[in-house]
Parts: sequence; structure tokens; C-alpha cells
Amino acid sequence: MKKTFILFAFLMLGTGLYAQQTNLTEAVDFTVTDCHGQTYNLFEILDRGQAVFIDFFFNSCGQCQVISPYITGSYTQMGCNMHDVFYIEISYIDSDAVCQQWADRFGVEFPTVGREGGGNEVFDLYGIMGCPTLVLIMPDRSIPIQGLMQLYPMSVQDVVSAMQRNGLQPHDCTGTLTVNPQTMHIYNDGETYQPGHLTIANNTTEDVTVNAFTADPIFSLNCQCEGDDVTAGMTVFAGQTVTVDVYVDVPVKMNFEGKLYVNTSAGNFEVDIVYEMTADVDENTSTPTLFPNPANESVILRGENLGTINIFNALGQKVDTFFTKEDQLEITTSKYPNGIYFVKTSNGKTQHLVIAHE
Repeated sequence: MKKTFILFAFLMLGTGLYAQQTNLTEAVDFTVTDCHGQTYNLFEILDRGQAVFIDFFFNSCGQCQVISPYITGSYTQMGCNMHDVFYIEISYIDSDAVCQQWADRFGVEFPTVGREGGGNEVFDLYGIMGCPTLVLIMPDRSIPIQGLMQLYPMSVQDVVSAMQRNGLQPHDCTGTLTVNPQTMHIYNDGETYQPGHLTIANNTTEDVTVNAFTADPIFSLNCQCEGDDVTAGMTVFAGQTVTVDVYVDVPVKMNFEGKLYVNTSAGNFEVDIVYEMTADVDENTSTPTLFPNPANESVILRGENLGTINIFNALGQKVDTFFTKEDQLEITTSKYPNGIYFVKTSNGKTQHLVIAHE
């Protein structure tokens, strides 16, 4: 209680510029949730190459109200969280509702985090004892701007100039980068892999770099563009639209769903993948069933001519083998970690199994 009271007193009294800073020189990781329910992790943002600029504030802080237009103005000039720097503002004492009122009042378009989203914990981690405090964290975890005094006299250009002194460049905010479709279907007819088609449209006025394609669950992923191999590192020029063919390769024949993540210099995008077999291996044999699915402690496999049953994990690694002459087999699943598995029987049928321990 004493620590909280002392901090609150500092916030309310306004202790001067030297109290409005952090003593940290290296970043400490944190995860917060903004007033819209969106979650952000500091190190995830840094790891994708963006610096993070934090405005520590609270709603009734007069000085915070004075500088807010300068912060929002510099946010626009620095590329609206799509380029070199990611803006976020954090309050120690304000509720989500109050934070939303603040954001509406000052036209804040970047994340606003209050007490309910973990704001007080970040204040404590960074030793913030006065507001406003402005902190810049670089991708290498260093903190070149530790407080408000490094940005005086305060204006939009002062903030932008401070960013530029640290190698961060202004960018245009107009237009957006879009990745479509939101759900991609990829087909396999038993012999030929049919790719999914992904369109990346750069409607901004600046070139955008595609940093990486990743998938979950992990499977062999190959993205091709205009005959080139993997397109990670490709540039989509301003005003350009490119189509990327996405192939997947899996160790067994089955239907499954997954995620494709596209990391770019203009943001991260998520696409649902639906992988479908369009021809069955043996149309004269009925498909086995699994119950319950998702499974916790055990699952029952029913079907004709089950024979040898192999279980594969999402990496395509065989994790278990069974044999039965019966039309039903109970499999203990308590030893398997949570995740997606594939159950393949002797008749060539493969079923998708989800393990979800309670």
C-alpha cells in the first residue's frame, strides 16, 4: 500500500522533469491489453524491427493534455505504427472507459492502455514516478530516450527530430497494405498439389518489404511469386499488387486447417488455410470415425479393416503405432501433448485429431 500511495502522490503533484523519466537503460519485457481488448507484447514488436515509443500519462494530468497533440502529430509523421516506430500510451490509474474517453478527446489512433490492461505493472517495471514520461525503446532493447526532458522544447517537430537522431525516419500514413483472401483453400487431388493464391496489394506511397511467411501448425510451406522461389525478403513497390502462389506439403493424406502468417514492414497479417483432399485413396472403404474429438484422456477409433494405425503429430513425425483385427480401438491420449494429430489406418484413410487436455 505504501508504494502505491507514494506513486499516486507523485502523479498528482507533478514532480518536475527529472522525476518524469525511467532509470532503465535496457528494456524489460511486458504484455498489455489496450482499451479495445487488443494485446501487445513489447519484445514481439521489437523483434520485428520496430522501435517502441511509450507515452506514460493519466487522464487528469494537465501537462499530459498539453503534449498529447504533439504526440499524435508525430505519430502521423512517423508512419502511423506501420514503419520504423510503434506508438503506445499507458496509464497507471485510469480504467478502460476513461482511456477510451481520453483517446476520443485527443484523437489518439494508437493503443491506449489503462490500469485494467496492465498499465500499473508497466509503471512499476520502468520506475515511472511522474507524468507525462516519454520513453523510446530501440529494437536492440536500448532506451535512448528515458524521459520528457530529452524532448524539450516540446512540439511535433521536436518529437520527430528526436526519432531521427536515433535513426528512425518519417513515413507516409496514406493508404494501406492488404493481404487477401482471409481464408485460403489449398487442394490436393492425390497426385497434384494445387496452390492457394495470395494477393498482396500495396496501396501506400512507399515500398513495403515482405519479411517472412510462417505457418501454424508447422508444415512444409513454399511461397512462389512470378516463378521465383520463396518470396521472403521481396519488395512490393508503392502502388503494386502481386500474387503469391502458396503450396503446402504434408506427410499424410488428410484434410486440416491452419494459419499462414505474413510479416511485412507495414504490419503483420493472418490468413486461414483450409487444406483439402479432393480424391480419396480408396473410395470403396468407409472412413473411420474418432470420438470424442477433441480428445482428453482417450479416443475411440471405429472403422472397417483398421489394421495398423499410425499416429503423426503436426510436424509429420510418427508418435505411435497400433494394430487391431477389430473394428474398434480405444487409444489412450493422456500421454500426448495438446495439439493437432493425424490418425492413419491401413485402408489409407487419415483422420484429423485434436488433443485438448482439460
